[in-house]
Amino acid sequence: MKDFYSRVLVPVTLVLTGAMVQGQAVGAPADPTSDDGGAMAAAYAAALATETASGYSASFAGAAEVTDEALYLEGVNVSGSKRMTAAEFKRLSALRDPGAAGNATEVIIGVDRRERVYTTYFPSRARVLITFTGGRCSGNLIGSNTVVTAGHCVHTGGSSGAWRPRTSFKVYAGANGSSTPYGYCTAKSLHSVVGWTSSANEEYDYGAIKLNCTVGNTVGFYGYTTDYPSGFPAVVGGYPGDKPLEQWVHGDKVRAFTTNQIFYSNDTTPGSSGSGVWWDKAGAILIGVHAYGTHGSGSHALYNHGIRITSSVASNFNTWKSLP
Repeated sequence: MKDFYSRVLVPVTLVLTGAMVQGQAVGAPADPTSDDGGAMAAAYAAALATETASGYSASFAGAAEVTDEALYLEGVNVSGSKRMTAAEFKRLSALRDPGAAGNATEVIIGVDRRERVYTTYFPSRARVLITFTGGRCSGNLIGSNTVVTAGHCVHTGGSSGAWRPRTSFKVYAGANGSSTPYGYCTAKSLHSVVGWTSSANEEYDYGAIKLNCTVGNTVGFYGYTTDYPSGFPAVVGGYPGDKPLEQWVHGDKVRAFTTNQIFYSNDTTPGSSGSGVWWDKAGAILIGVHAYGTHGSGSHALYNHGIRITSSVASNFNTWKSLP
């Protein structure tokens, strides 16, 4: 616990005292940061006061039947029809993954083996479609009002980058084409880590969205683990950009891993960024967050890949879940 507090609380103190670099807190790569800058410092400190630093969090399957009334009580926007208009569907379908540029584009490895899934039941209904000005991504609920996704889905990356416009975000749990059976929520705050927001380092390309609703109380949410991932099954599911806002999944296994990343042959395309990498360990348990395709050399050139759930990642997940 001492190491975790010294790692995270120091940059929070710097935010409080105004020590900032182009709006980002000074700190180690794994230190959390948010789009609110100094305004979030007190909330981070309060969350850290109850931080458990646990390397495991259980999943929650949600309600057996999710009703509009239950969603409304959780603050979810379910007004009007839960089907997009033709114009809205066309507009959102045309959005592209903002991180899908250059040699990091997510790819189909060999034959396309993805399968479409429907979102009536957990865990598919706890996967989310994320849309915002300039792009779209995928993500997974890990709590009642917390979504984890790729860092580039909330911040453009690097010290010259910027947070994506928070007020433009809409997060649809269990979207199924033009159908939005669980409505949508907006963003309360955006979060990532210094390694992404200051350095655009792909080993730290992950983040979170705090929602203005508690939809996870009804649709459920994923757990996560820091277990050693050698030979683990790996399922990647999300909203690939070559499909019309439908949810698609592919199961493979962890092919390689480093300290901060995992590699797999799951098929993905731009739009899949932010999809959870998970396996069924007494529930839907995340072992990583997808963000990249093939590029460079070694495992990077052979496999799609993303960040691995390490102890620092799990600690940040715990902290983000605890924020108001």
